[in-house]
Amino acid sequence: MSLGGDHLIRNVFKTAIIKQLAIVLAIGSIVVSFSGTALADTLDDQIAAAQAAANAASSQAAQYKGQAQTYQQQVDQYQAQANAIQAQINLSQAQYDQISSQIITNEANLESQKQTLGADIKQMYLDSGVTPLEMLASSQNISDFMNKQQYQDKVEQKVVSTMATVVALQKQLAAQKLQVAGLLSSEQAQSNQVASLEQQANALLATAQQSASNANQQVQTNNAQVSKLKAEQAAILEAASNSYNGSIPGASGGSGGACDNGHGNGGYPMAWCNAEQDSINTPWGYSRECVSWAGWRRQQLGRPVYAWGNANQWGAGARAAGYRVDSSPEVGAVAETTAGAYGHVAVVEAISGSNVIVSEMNYDDAGHYRLGTYPASYFQYIH
Repeated sequence: MSLGGDHLIRNVFKTAIIKQLAIVLAIGSIVVSFSGTALADTLDDQIAAAQAAANAASSQAAQYKGQAQTYQQQVDQYQAQANAIQAQINLSQAQYDQISSQIITNEANLESQKQTLGADIKQMYLDSGVTPLEMLASSQNISDFMNKQQYQDKVEQKVVSTMATVVALQKQLAAQKLQVAGLLSSEQAQSNQVASLEQQANALLATAQQSASNANQQVQTNNAQVSKLKAEQAAILEAASNSYNGSIPGASGGSGGACDNGHGNGGYPMAWCNAEQDSINTPWGYSRECVSWAGWRRQQLGRPVYAWGNANQWGAGARAAGYRVDSSPEVGAVAETTAGAYGHVAVVEAISGSNVIVSEMNYDDAGHYRLGTYPASYFQYIH
């Protein structure tokens, strides 16, 4: 206990290595059974197993939650990629439609040019049936003949040039259309791939979220089981403690005062018993703390004791001072546990099978006295 306040942990587990539980998607419940007359120490392993299962389920839930966050990030990334690809597909489709429209326009222009050129070709054909001599004879002069000859040459050049331009434009547009079609196909393939990845990520996300939910539910189930076992154990200890109240010579010593909540005061000095908890600094710690009771009680038994600080420091202090500290209970020995923030100390009044009956104060964090029954394995003992 702290010199200013102590906290007794009633569910101190026996020292043991608990193998890590194999966790699957849904963790199995810990099923236990006990009778109302079972000793409290028979529940220790069951409490430890249920607590370990709850801790493992909690750890697994946290892991699944982390996985769900990772999968959610992946889903968001895939969605952003899909949006970007779709925007590019829209641009490419617009370009494809524009080229297709240009091709249609160019085909109409080509048809118009064909009709115009057809008339020109027809005229060239008619003119080609006239020999140069006849053309010269029909001409009014040499200049007129030359004009007719130049006209034919120009028409021929125009036919060749126009056809070449139209054909080149058609080839260019066809090549652009093919290129954009390939781009659209590639972008659509990317879109399909991203959609598939997003679907997979969503499936993993759903699985992780369900697994986290299952694990959280298992945590609640195991915690409820732990609470049930602890309540049963506390009831057993309380019943055993009450049955010994005042029946051990020298253990109760008196009754009344603020430190008596129905179990006597153990003979603790009334000035300290009636004082507000922690208001008086006794030789072994503040009043109505476990360390103050243990020091005072050892003094009454004629056993040496020192103020070694918080309850969880007494074992180390006793060893340093040359006292024997071990796991063997003995009447009059100090029973110490290092559990909790400050630990707890009491004095062994009797040994009953695998249990010890100890006198203790502040077992309830309210500065009260009682005789309590514990499995002997709860404590180590300062002799």
